[in-house]
Amino acid sequence: MTKNFYEDYWDKRGESGYRPRYKIFYNWIEDSSGVLELGCGDGYFGQMLKDKDVDYTGCDISEKALKIAKERGLDVFQRKLEDKVGFPDDSFDYVVMSEFLEHVVDSEKLLKEAGRIARKGILVSIPNIAYWKFRFQLLGGRFPKQWAVSPREHLRYWSVKDFENTAVSLGFKVKEVRPSNGRKILRDWWPNLFGFQVCFYLKP
Repeated sequence: MTKNFYEDYWDKRGESGYRPRYKIFYNWIEDSSGVLELGCGDGYFGQMLKDKDVDYTGCDISEKALKIAKERGLDVFQRKLEDKVGFPDDSFDYVVMSEFLEHVVDSEKLLKEAGRIARKGILVSIPNIAYWKFRFQLLGGRFPKQWAVSPREHLRYWSVKDFENTAVSLGFKVKEVRPSNGRKILRDWWPNLFGFQVCFYLKP
């Protein structure tokens, strides 16, 4: 996706705010860890990590989003992430991709790259295309809306089971799966049906 597209995206979207998935990632990350967030946007989650004494680095394609992240006091840089991330092996404890991977054409390539540079885990959140409301929308002949501004944002789609299978096929161990929102109680019992956005802790 082009840089201009995401500059326009952040103009229309405005600054981000708290999301339930951030709390899940926050609890998974150990204090004083090294963290790289790919697709960091305006750095809201990076700011949350400050009280954990985390050595945080963020990366995004949008200059407008990164300007806000820098104003939050975060160490961030600009890059189109279809390219190689460019860090040595085992550079960070964790690599975080929060509702980002679905924006990348070659998601498998980026996951493998994240596995190369993460020592402890890759923390990923994706929208679940098999969410129960989406199933009914498909039955009614309408494609589920998962994007914030434009359908062009999302290039890949997974159910929970599909993403787990993808991760395992790439050599990762799925340590934990936690829905961040969806139908309460039911989402933890059956995330593939009742989890709307779902977090994965992958071990390299």
